[in-house]
Amino acid sequence: MATAAERQALLFITALAVIGGGVRVVGVQRFEREMRSAAGSSRTARDLPARALAAQIAAVDSAQEAAAFKRAHAPRKPASRGSSGGRRAPPVPGSERAREEPAAAPLVINVNIATAAELERLPRIGPALAARILARRNTHGPFTSMEGLRHVSGIGPATARVLEPLVTFSGWHSPSQREDPPTRKRPSH
Repeated sequence: MATAAERQALLFITALAVIGGGVRVVGVQRFEREMRSAAGSSRTARDLPARALAAQIAAVDSAQEAAAFKRAHAPRKPASRGSSGGRRAPPVPGSERAREEPAAAPLVINVNIATAAELERLPRIGPALAARILARRNTHGPFTSMEGLRHVSGIGPATARVLEPLVTFSGWHSPSQREDPPTRKRPSH
């Protein structure tokens, strides 16, 4: 036998389901009314979905054309030269930039000295992944190879293959291999 609290919970859940179903029905009816009024009286309700889909496709095409126009007519900034080599990242195959620009020399970034902004210039590296790379570098020391970079959460085999020609691991020694280790004071007895 169910307790009073269980009966109350069951009643509450049932009431939520009934109210939710009612809201859904009212929403669908309102949508259908709006579509009929937008369609006009001369058209049938059967071609409403096809016309709605055509309107969505036209809106997407228009947005894509506007973005392409904006990119084509935007003033170009000179490439900034950082400590990572100063070359631009290669275009991602199939992207607009790959079709617009000739292939440039690949960007090569030293992962051990790059800033978050420099890491974000690499393909598939966003702000969150750049922060994880920096956190791992600060915690475990510099990376020595692509295998070390693969220990960062979010860098799997596919991302590693894309990054491999674009990154280098030269530079600093790991903290345990420093020539000038921090001096410790020994307690005197």
